[in-house]
Amino acid sequence: MSSAEDLLHSARAFALSGRFQDLTATCRILVRDFRKDEQVLQETGGLLLNAGYLTDAADCFKQAQSLTPKDIASQINLANVCREMGLHAETRRRYAALLEQAPHHPVVRRNALVCQEYDGEIGDDARLIQAKTWGAWAIAQAGGARPRPAMSALTHRRLRIGYVSADFCQHTVGLFVKEVLARHEPERITVFAYSAGPVDDWVTATIRRYCKFIDVRHLDDQRLAEKIRVDQIDVLVDLSGHTAGSKLTVFAHRPAPVQVSWLGYFATTGLSTLDAVLLDEWHAPPGIETQFVEPILRLSGGRFCYQPVPWAPFDVAPPPFEENGYITFGCFNNTAKLNDGVFDVWAKVLTAVPNSRLLLKWRTFNDEPLCQSIQTAFCERGIEAERVELRGPSFHADLLKEYGDIDIALDPFPFTGGLTSCESLWMGVPVVTWPQGRVVSRQTYAFLCAIGLAELAAQDAEDYVRIAASLAGDRQRLIDLRRSLRQRMRDSSLMDVTGFTRNLEGILVSLYRSIEAQEKQKIMTSKTILHVGTGHRDNGAKLPAAFRSSGWTELRLDIDPCNEPDIIGSMQEMSAVADNSIDAIYSAHNIEHVYAHEVPVVLKEFLRVLKPEGYAVITCPDLQSVCAWVAEDKLTEAAYQSPAGPITPLDILYGHGAALAAGHEYMAHKSGFTLKSLTQALQSAGFRTIAGRRRESALDLWVVATKAPMEEGAVRELAEGIFPT
Repeated sequence: MSSAEDLLHSARAFALSGRFQDLTATCRILVRDFRKDEQVLQETGGLLLNAGYLTDAADCFKQAQSLTPKDIASQINLANVCREMGLHAETRRRYAALLEQAPHHPVVRRNALVCQEYDGEIGDDARLIQAKTWGAWAIAQAGGARPRPAMSALTHRRLRIGYVSADFCQHTVGLFVKEVLARHEPERITVFAYSAGPVDDWVTATIRRYCKFIDVRHLDDQRLAEKIRVDQIDVLVDLSGHTAGSKLTVFAHRPAPVQVSWLGYFATTGLSTLDAVLLDEWHAPPGIETQFVEPILRLSGGRFCYQPVPWAPFDVAPPPFEENGYITFGCFNNTAKLNDGVFDVWAKVLTAVPNSRLLLKWRTFNDEPLCQSIQTAFCERGIEAERVELRGPSFHADLLKEYGDIDIALDPFPFTGGLTSCESLWMGVPVVTWPQGRVVSRQTYAFLCAIGLAELAAQDAEDYVRIAASLAGDRQRLIDLRRSLRQRMRDSSLMDVTGFTRNLEGILVSLYRSIEAQEKQKIMTSKTILHVGTGHRDNGAKLPAAFRSSGWTELRLDIDPCNEPDIIGSMQEMSAVADNSIDAIYSAHNIEHVYAHEVPVVLKEFLRVLKPEGYAVITCPDLQSVCAWVAEDKLTEAAYQSPAGPITPLDILYGHGAALAAGHEYMAHKSGFTLKSLTQALQSAGFRTIAGRRRESALDLWVVATKAPMEEGAVRELAEGIFPT
């Protein structure tokens, strides 16, 4: 008997090469010989599902579930089988049960949102509520709402854009976006591509050539957010939404000052940390804002930019009706987009055009039970089985040639075609569509408007039938469209990659500058405290209560990007902070981490960034109190308890021993102060008025030092409002 891995390896190869009989035969052996191996059954089911054998895939998942009833993977896969079959009510029921069973499972939450876009029975309000619920969950999972990172002006520098996707490959998103990434102006834009997908193909290779390409598949949200901060991304663009492999939860960490949703999704993400969703006037008519958490920015000329694949047929095939003598309607869309409403309208189209045919093509037509159910659906609506042809999968080059068998494409609803509609038009086949209230129902409509064929978009079901029947009856128009569609597309904004890219750059730059201006206005109307050496926001130093009021804005500076600072930098070199721009500085237990000869450098930097009326608040160990413990021979006894454990005089003198032992060398103490020596250092640096206190019980010093002279009574009153008791 062959091993499971050998058989799975063969099955994968058969799937990639389109040898479906060999694939199914191998999968039958796997199910027979490894029926007690849950992992083998899961992978076998996945191969069958991706190849369109839905019934056989479901049998594998059910068998796997019987072995491990509580395993969530089988239940997710069975729900996805229902979606591919167009059984939306059952899909809805299954995901509702899964959400109740596993409310924090990211794939369950993500898939539930995607599935509702296919489901015409779910209203706009319900879809929005579910998306908002996801957004609140994602922010909670990220540790709570985070402030916007600091922004720096674009003067004399390039905007740094980071695109995040699991689909930088021969996928709808990859095909739409690759040319745009290639056309960004390097003089204005630096492009990063954060790739979360497993596929590396010719599209991936193309994208690699034009940007800083980073494989982030194996990074969790925290580490990816840190990477984005280190790369100093200005605008972070999501290209996945809630689809497979998404890294949208990273956006809940707010790693970039401006965050945007663009391609890859077709509704609100529900995430309040996104500053915009990029649509256009056709996808987003007035009033659609009520369906979105994100503000809507409308790209002129469309939100998509199409370029045909290199192997697209050079010539458009002649209209098939000329040889057949009858009209062939067709649709090459995912069967998850089919529903009773679509069957009703398409059956009426076939009835209105006597002797016409309907050609449907998708990988799931490998599944005989699904084929039978669709044939039955049309028969129940009075359409003979021989008038409906169902074709299974083929390689992309062959699929494009099969548009030569279609006269008119029929768009499903409410989830309409995207890349499929562009390819249909490129192959000379006009598409009849019915745009409705949600964005995903308006994709084909947007393409038709861009190329001047808005008349192929219906107002309602009756109008859909009328347009399709009228077009079928006008043979000369079909011939003319067949000949002219490619030129229409070439002459339109739909294929103007350079123009589209300049427009995209312009809108992202404008968005950045607009938000930057808003942030500056906030700073102008509040006071800014520069918190240096913060540590991580979850467990690092906290501002004194006096600075936690609404009148203060905290600007966090730290040398370690893992601590999620607003500014990455050291106390000795704060060039990212402008001169005379800060109202107050808070430095808690970090000035002792520099050498004595470096202390003046640090204090000069503090003085530089403070406004004329600004002041610094510094707290650090009090060596005078610590030495009293040492004199009593208590060097290694616990002086007090901290969140990191007991702290001894030895830790206070030389740095926390446990942290140093763990390799955190920057935690070493390199200098130390008494109240007198710290006051003298501040005076030497140029601070004018100083008030300080020793807290012998806490073994620390607290000092307030002003940049400009201040009356002694006033500075002591200021200090009393800040110092802990």
